[in-house]
Amino acid sequence: MIPTWTAVVTAFCLIIIALSAVLVAVSVFGAVAGFRAFLRAFEHIAGPAVDDVRQLVGNIRREADSLVGTSRDIRLKIVRAADAAEQRLQDLDALVEVVQEEVEDAALDVAATVRSVRRGFSIWRVGSRVLRRRRRGDRPAVPPREAGDAD
Repeated sequence: MIPTWTAVVTAFCLIIIALSAVLVAVSVFGAVAGFRAFLRAFEHIAGPAVDDVRQLVGNIRREADSLVGTSRDIRLKIVRAADAAEQRLQDLDALVEVVQEEVEDAALDVAATVRSVRRGFSIWRVGSRVLRRRRRGDRPAVPPREAGDAD
């Protein structure tokens, strides 16, 4: 059998434990209510700043998208300009080749003309010498033909 005083002490301890649990529960509810009030105050204070940050992030995102679009446009223009420059260089190369061929042909024609002119001058000189000698009566430029010579 259990003595009576142990039942009383146990009951008294259970009352103390129950009151402690109730006190802890009340203090937790008070802390939660205080934390909620703190969060509301923080939201009230920080809310406009958060909205400003959201707007700023949205503006930054729009600007970044705009820069990406501009960069894409610039890149396309650079590629087109490079293609156009390459085409012009190819056209210029073809033109230079044609001009070079024409210059070479003209140089060959000039060389042939100079050669022909030199021959003409040399023939003219020989002819003028022959004519001078005949006029002077020196000796004939061509020996006289004999009757027995065949052509």
